Amino acid sequence: MLPAKVPWTLRDVLSIHVLRLVVGLLLVRVIYPLLFDASAYLIEVTDRLVVIGLVWAAVRKHRSGFAELGLSARRLLKNISWGLAGGIVLLTVSMYSERLYTSMLLLTPSQHPLIAAVGKAASWRDLAVPLFLAGLAAPVAEEVLYRMFTFLPLKDRYGIIGGALISAGVFALFHFNPYWLPEMLVVGIGLAVLYYKTGSLVSSIVAHSFINTSKIIMLFIGLPLL
Repeated sequence: MLPAKVPWTLRDVLSIHVLRLVVGLLLVRVIYPLLFDASAYLIEVTDRLVVIGLVWAAVRKHRSGFAELGLSARRLLKNISWGLAGGIVLLTVSMYSERLYTSMLLLTPSQHPLIAAVGKAASWRDLAVPLFLAGLAAPVAEEVLYRMFTFLPLKDRYGIIGGALISAGVFALFHFNPYWLPEMLVVGIGLAVLYYKTGSLVSSIVAHSFINTSKIIMLFIGLPLL
């Protein structure tokens, strides 16, 4: 069960989101160019590490433990099962919402670097890095930031529905792509509800990972997402 109230505030949440942008831009635009040419993969890894580091520091500052926030191996198999079930539902809903959105507005998706890499992959070995980044690094970092650190204080202030909606909006906006907004909103709300209902961040991480991994594999074997 998640704590009734977390010790950090919405001001702390805003600070971490701003720091993520500042530290990331400083590393990628200033420090890295002085040392080497940073690849898209390195930039992705940098962002995930910055997120985890900042949230870890903030949580420790407020003397909270990650286990009480749902990041533990307690009831692991049950939480993984809930995550897989939630991932299947959210994958289906997200693909339907994406099709509806593109057909109504006649939009063409803009490619994410990882999607472009999957399109160029000639073998399963070429999928190793995209699968690691999208199937593991992104779900862990984004669930820690958007669900655990952002959703919980929003829930305390605005209730479960309000917290899920607002945190999903932040999740969608920080993908910086208007094409993905509806899908990110749908998935973000679903992941927040799953996290709250199970009391486990493992469930939302597994669901998030299932969605991303499934889409990469579907693209690689030629199944249409739209």
